[in-house]
Amino acid sequence: MANSTPPPKLHGYEFYKSIGSPQYVIAPMVDQSELAWRVMSRQPIPPAYLASQTASSQPSSDTAGPTSSGSDASNPKHPIGGAHLCYTPMIHAKMFALDAENPKQSFTLEHFDFANGEEGSSEPLAGLDVSDRPLFVQFCANEPEWLLKAAKRVEKHCDAVDINFGCPQGIAKRGKYGSFLQDEWDLIYQLINILHINLSIPVTAKFRIFPDVEKTIAYAQMMERAGASIITCHGRTREMKGQMTGLADWEQIKAVKKAVKIPVFANGNILYRENADQCLEQTGVDGIMTAEGNLSNPSLFVPEDSPVTYPPIHVLAHHYLDIVDRLKTRTSGSAIKAHLFRVLKPGLERHPDIRNRLGEMIMREGTGLSGYRALIDELKEIMADHERENPLTSLPVAADPATGLKSLPAWSAQPYVRPLPSGVVYAASSEAQSQGAMNDLATRGTGEERVAGLDGTPTAAKVLELTPCFSNGCANTAGNKCDRGGCLIHCRAQGGVLDSQSLPEAERLTMEEAIKLSQGGRLVGKGCEAHEAKDQARRDRKASKRKAKIQIKSEVQAAKQSTDKKRKEREGSPATVSAEGQPVSSLQVSTAKPEEKKVKIDAVAM
Repeated sequence: MANSTPPPKLHGYEFYKSIGSPQYVIAPMVDQSELAWRVMSRQPIPPAYLASQTASSQPSSDTAGPTSSGSDASNPKHPIGGAHLCYTPMIHAKMFALDAENPKQSFTLEHFDFANGEEGSSEPLAGLDVSDRPLFVQFCANEPEWLLKAAKRVEKHCDAVDINFGCPQGIAKRGKYGSFLQDEWDLIYQLINILHINLSIPVTAKFRIFPDVEKTIAYAQMMERAGASIITCHGRTREMKGQMTGLADWEQIKAVKKAVKIPVFANGNILYRENADQCLEQTGVDGIMTAEGNLSNPSLFVPEDSPVTYPPIHVLAHHYLDIVDRLKTRTSGSAIKAHLFRVLKPGLERHPDIRNRLGEMIMREGTGLSGYRALIDELKEIMADHERENPLTSLPVAADPATGLKSLPAWSAQPYVRPLPSGVVYAASSEAQSQGAMNDLATRGTGEERVAGLDGTPTAAKVLELTPCFSNGCANTAGNKCDRGGCLIHCRAQGGVLDSQSLPEAERLTMEEAIKLSQGGRLVGKGCEAHEAKDQARRDRKASKRKAKIQIKSEVQAAKQSTDKKRKEREGSPATVSAEGQPVSSLQVSTAKPEEKKVKIDAVAM
């Protein structure tokens, strides 16, 4: 009789080694680290393109270039440039657990598709050499029991369950999860520990640092005691987001690594493969996690001296659509468009007409991805001369010593860096990484979101350029962080159209109908995350102002009531005598200084 006893649960380094000792890791990203993108990240270079580029290239034995099988010589178990480990997008634990009782399970289908059997599969996917393993499923939660119920649903479909203690966005603050739990250590301990005790797979955790390194160390050690098998340290504080992003503090990450006995992943400041290797060396961590860098350049982990480093953006875009097309698991239209905007951004910035048309495009049933492919081919043709005139002839590409940035042609994959306000300068990355990055807050540095001019310096990006909304005839500018390239009205309208694609054809929205609904305020929540967060902040400010006005009005009314009360008391008092010895009535006394009373009331109202 076969032994049905499950294998012992591994922990810490035993677990880390059992999944291949991953060094290059793709972060959990909302609506962005979906299955298709995970497959793309695990094998970012299309086999046909790899073959065409390596056929005439014979790398020497002492380089880390591609082998004949298309693997990375330094990591032969993985395709060249491929991530060793991926995380799912963050999933709301309570909603995921409750959805198990929903017959349609719409929330589940959107976040982890059990039905098609591809998410968490160990079988090769999309005709490539990679599966969806190893895979960590990430949840956000603030109730241990609901977290456990959610984790139980996926424990047979992944290698570990991760808990998000790092999200700094407003939605996390309102929901009381992510980095907004970092002061509730008892609750964090319970969340980790309940999974450590009750799951058959390990639990891991991702968190942000505190300004005080000693507090960060104690925080990490608490998570280790609670039962975390791996921790990911994002070297930025909760406040370091948006224009205050700043450089990640590798010194704090290094201190965390020295203080615990479990594997540590580092997150932050990864723009190029050489940054990943530098971070491994300088901090001593076990793995490097990247988010922004991967979204703009999924081939980020390709060795710098490989002939397929910095591939053409049109090659990557088509490769992603090929994967989407081959998978049975549905990829949302918003995710597809967001990825295309990110990958094609260097070219779209040179050709805003194509950018606008990409923003307006809606993927309809029956048309598939043909519209997107046509735009990619058009961009490729327009940029053909630019590609011929600006070849990458010398590898590896040298970085500017003052900025750490590389001058790369617009046809090639590259990191995106957000422009800084005029007058702001970048510190050399080596100094920022070695000295710590808390002071970078004062200069509003942007860390992973830096941008280089054509000469490799940041001077070309001192002024923020305004981009028009994708909708022709719209006088508004596009949101700076809007993945759809639209203003709030048209971003929500497009979201409404995308959401309606799952309805019967007769009930689907046209763009014109959606715009009218959006203008009437009926599509709140359908915009991109950036637009919705900004609009929520605006509504919060308005609510705060209304509350302040009500408070002032209440104080004015209280002052008036107090004045009226005193007047009535004086009206009922006996007659008094004036300074001249003449009788004065109580009515005269109560109205002797009306202007002074009015001034007092007005002062309260200001």
